[in-house]
Amino acid sequence: MRITLFVVLLGLGIQGLAATGSNVMENSHDVPAAFELQDTSGQLHRLEDYRGNWVIVNFWATWCGPCIKEIPELKRFYQRHRDNDVVVIGINFEELTVDQLKQAIGEFDIDYPVLRVGSVPLVPFEPLKGLPSTFAVSPQGRMVKSWIGPVNEETLQLFIEQKIAGKAS
Repeated sequence: MRITLFVVLLGLGIQGLAATGSNVMENSHDVPAAFELQDTSGQLHRLEDYRGNWVIVNFWATWCGPCIKEIPELKRFYQRHRDNDVVVIGINFEELTVDQLKQAIGEFDIDYPVLRVGSVPLVPFEPLKGLPSTFAVSPQGRMVKSWIGPVNEETLQLFIEQKIAGKAS
């Protein structure tokens, strides 16, 4: 099912946005968000488990160059904030085996939680408009911002600083 969706996205040329890396689309939202996905050890993670924290949700794939390029940015942001009520969660948007995903996590030295995409679309995150796709979920569990294309630590830092200061809508 995921493969069919991906083929449709490629057929429409939507994935090309992320492939160029030259454009990052940013959108504001205010919609409830939820998901339940497993990590590589089989532990179930629910978005609601992170209530009270800002959550940065990043959809990525091992074949996606811009996704791989942004991993160090996400790592730096995660390391800066992991003790300060901000969480980064990666969602691998492929049908990899557990061992393949573990190998990729090790290869890219990812230290934030990485979850395996499920068989059911994660509304309101999906359908994705390209990879990588990153979403900000408020401490109240609402998706408030999305970026399509690679984000950097500075963009995420500015967003969080504005939100904490109460200056961003």
